[in-house]
Amino acid sequence: MLFIFLSCVFILVMYLESLSKGMPVKRWMLLGGVLGPVAWCLFNVHYRRAFVRHVGRQSCGWRP
Repeated sequence: MLFIFLSCVFILVMYLESLSKGMPVKRWMLLGGVLGPVAWCLFNVHYRRAFVRHVGRQSCGWRP
């Protein structure tokens, strides 16, 4: 029962995070439901790598 509750919570968390950062919503919702809090860590790493790849390492990027 606890696993189902946590899965639902992390589906919602990943939905909101992926919408706010412009990442693919369905993929991260599925991973949030399956992996739970590990998916949030993977999401942040993936977002950071995509951001650095887009802006570049030597640039200064201002994030809101």
